[in-house]
Amino acid sequence: MRILRNVIKNIVCNNLLSRRYIHSSMVMNESKFILYGDEKSPPVRFVLMTASVLGVDLHFQKVDLFKNEHRSESYRKINPLQKVPAMVTESSTICDSHAISLYLCEVAGLHGLQLYPADIRTRSVINELLFFNSSTLFRLDSEIMTMFFAGNWPPTEVKMEEWNKALDYLEHRLKKTSWLAGEKMLLCDICAVTVVTSVLPLFPLTKRHFKVNKWISQFENVACYGINKRGLSDLSFNIESYKKLYGFN
Repeated sequence: MRILRNVIKNIVCNNLLSRRYIHSSMVMNESKFILYGDEKSPPVRFVLMTASVLGVDLHFQKVDLFKNEHRSESYRKINPLQKVPAMVTESSTICDSHAISLYLCEVAGLHGLQLYPADIRTRSVINELLFFNSSTLFRLDSEIMTMFFAGNWPPTEVKMEEWNKALDYLEHRLKKTSWLAGEKMLLCDICAVTVVTSVLPLFPLTKRHFKVNKWISQFENVACYGINKRGLSDLSFNIESYKKLYGFN
């Protein structure tokens, strides 16, 4: 009886997934996705890398953060929050990188499952780490970068330790697995690595984050990581320029 129930359950699940895939494919084929952003921004690179893995075609419209184009009246009409990224579809505008990437996983249908598996336990871990990024990792990145580019440097010991404690949590997650939510790269890995690597030019990893360093090195074998490298190169150029401007060592 139990075997019969499992067979019926699998048939129903596969049927639902097939219908969802067909619907998602129709949405992806009929929609035009315009992504507004700057590759110097970790959340923008997160979305671009996600789209690259899933094979979703995005039309990229640069919004130069260092020219304050995100504060222009034209961009305000797209995203009243004046932040990047923002993605415009034929029917809506999504103004958060986590929401955009989850949306892309949904519209990619079965392809989206490679980054956001259907298993509820795996999704709970991915969601936890996405929320951790939003509430802690990227918040600290924003605070650190704002301080630096405003000439308020070096940061306090408290702020440095707060960042290292955030990395401690990633180190904890990597104790038993190669990636943050298991043995393969998932959506949460892409999300977190763009933020962590953005801070490295200012705060190099310490010995206490050996596993985090190993986790980052794994991305060298991931095709979409070239997007992150390109954005980091642009960001590093601006960081070095401001170091000279302010006379930072």
